[in-house]
Parts: sequence; structure tokens; C-alpha cells
Amino acid sequence: MPSTCVFEFDRPNPVYYSGETINGRVNFTTTSNKSVNAVYILFEGAAKVRWEEHRTRTVNGKSQSYTEYFRGDEQYLYTRTDVFGEGELPAGTHTYTFCIPLPLECPTSCVEKYGKIAYEVSLVVDRSWRLNNEFKQPLTVLQTYNLNMYPEMLVPLKSEDIKYFCCWPCSSGPVISTLTMPFGGYAPGQRIHYVLHIDNQSHGYDLEGVEVSLIQIYEFRASTPTYKSKTHKNTLSSEYQAERVRRLSKRLINASLVIPPVPPSSRNQRIINVSYQIEMAIKTGDCHTDSEIETPIIIGTIPLAQSAENPNNVATWIPQTPDTPAGAAADLPPSYDTCKPPSFEQATNITDKFVDTDVNEHNRTDDFIPCYPMYTDFAMPSAPPAIALQLPTAPPRE
Repeated sequence: MPSTCVFEFDRPNPVYYSGETINGRVNFTTTSNKSVNAVYILFEGAAKVRWEEHRTRTVNGKSQSYTEYFRGDEQYLYTRTDVFGEGELPAGTHTYTFCIPLPLECPTSCVEKYGKIAYEVSLVVDRSWRLNNEFKQPLTVLQTYNLNMYPEMLVPLKSEDIKYFCCWPCSSGPVISTLTMPFGGYAPGQRIHYVLHIDNQSHGYDLEGVEVSLIQIYEFRASTPTYKSKTHKNTLSSEYQAERVRRLSKRLINASLVIPPVPPSSRNQRIINVSYQIEMAIKTGDCHTDSEIETPIIIGTIPLAQSAENPNNVATWIPQTPDTPAGAAADLPPSYDTCKPPSFEQATNITDKFVDTDVNEHNRTDDFIPCYPMYTDFAMPSAPPAIALQLPTAPPRE
């Protein structure tokens, strides 16, 4: 029978914040004696990016197609702990404990099509004259992003777009769109409530509908063969209002977008960075381009206390924030001694996963999906109904 290995952690769901210590043990069972050089526990935290681009070039007057491969690597943590030296490892079950402190600067685990940030605990049996036995256990690491440490998150967001349909502004009245949100930062599980005001002052054009979406933007940075970056967008949630906004009329829309389990916004520039924005598109129809607004927002791991739907829930869900300047303790792991920890859920928006071709296919952990905190009980159980009001300002003119 083949050897088996079981990893046990000091918590049922192996999710850890940067700055915490990972405690656990490994139960390794073998049915026969093994001659080994060493048995050790390895912990690795690293980011990898990979993608390919198809190009053409001219050689001796002929066009040739070729593929250029871009890649980059970044290591955050690498520790090795020897648990058995050179010799004969007897058959049976062997238990090894481990204690791994996580630096505060460890970025959050994430998986995407062109790269991933991953943390893994491995037991390696270095065998003499044979292939090593290697057993891996991935886990989630979160870098704390406590929004309460950043007062600027309390400032409401307001974006405006003015669009003309004709060549000259004086030829037709504009369409003025204003998107407003009460805060600049939110946490997964919350709803982003927004107000959209549309003032269609054009004389001859009806607007066909409005779509508001929460967009996730990944940036990947390669260093080989040359420096190059690549972005990839995911639509996390979307609301579409199909009612027309007729010429010379106004519309006021109150609605919300739910935030699924996703990694927090990146605060330090690395080879993998994630950001978020709200995108609004007014469907203009005919031959005109849509009117659009893009508003960046921040997603953290701990929500603003002021953003609670029910103020009575604040003390229950928000850990106490140290009385220090913004940024001084924002990276410290939260303490849930006096309040409930959030639930942790696997990311749901991952489509194509990154495949680490540098690792033997028998030792890959590419199917692992990180978990992120969800504050579903901190917010309303359901979104308020969308409100669409038709407010004519003048009788329509043909």
C-alpha cells in the first residue's frame, strides 16, 4: 500500500491572516521501512504568472508565426524544518508538529487564469536512490485590510458623465449621468447601495436601458523575457434596468450590488495586483456609443463600522481597532476574542485556473480555491427593490 499523509491544523478551516502563526501537525503513515536521507516539513509562499502571446515575424522574406512566453515569480516565504535525519524510517504512523509564523507583508492568496499567489505546507520524504515522496496541503493566507483604519473610506463616491449625441454641443442637449455611493470601501458579503440619476436633456434620443456592474481587475506583471503587464477583468455582479429614459426626462434609480467572496484590493504593487471598480453603462442604441462611468472602489477584509445595515450588529461583528494612526496597525491580524469571526467561503468567480507547469503533475495543487471572509450577517439579507422613477421636465418634442 502507498504511504499516506494527513495534515491537521489548529482550526477547522485553514485560513490564516498575515502576522498569525500556523500551528499544526502531520500524520505520516507508511507500511514498510524506508531508507531516507531526510524527512522535512516545507512551507512555501510565492506568486507565479504565466501567459503566452502569438506573434508573426518575417524571415528571409517569409512570414512566420511563433509563440512568446511571458513569466514572472515572486517568493514571500520559504522555511524548512527537518523532522527525521538520515537513516531507516520504520513502518508505522509518524506524527510531526509544525509552527510557522507568517510575516505581515504576505499578500493574500488568489487564483486566476494567468497567475496565482499560493501558500502550501509540504511533507517531503527525501529517499535514497528513489524519487522523493512529497505530500502537499494548500491553505489560504489573508492580508488584513481593515477599512476602519482609513478615514477616507467614509467619503461618499460621486461620478458624473456628460454625453452629447451630435457633433456640436449646441446641436442637442446632453445626457447627464450621476452615480453616487455612500462609502469608498466595502467587504465581501456586503451590498453596495448606489443612486443613479439620469437627466436626458437630448431632444431626439431615448435611452434604452442602464447597466451597473461590479468589476474585478487583475494585473499580472512578467519579467521574462522582458517586462510586460497583462490585465484581465471579471464581472462579479450586475444589475440591468431595461426601462427607457425618454428624451427630456429624468430617472432616479436606487439599487445595490452584492460583493461575492473575493480577495481584498492590493495595497502594495507586486507581480499580481487586484483592484475593483463600479461600471455604469447607459445603452444609447442606434449608432451611438454607450455613456459610461467607471468608479474605483476598495474591497477590504473588515468592513466599515458605519456601513452596517443594522448599527446593533457593529459590536458583534467588527473587531476593536487599535487607537493608532492609519496604516500603523492596519496589517495586524484581527482579534475576534470579543466578537464573531466572519464566515469564510470559497471564491466563486474563478473560471479558468492557473496551471503551474513547473511542478510535476502528480504534485500539483491547481484545483485549490482560496477562501475569503464574508459578512453576510452583517448586511441586509436581501437587496431592496429597485426604484425607477420617470420625472418629466418638459413635454417631449419631435
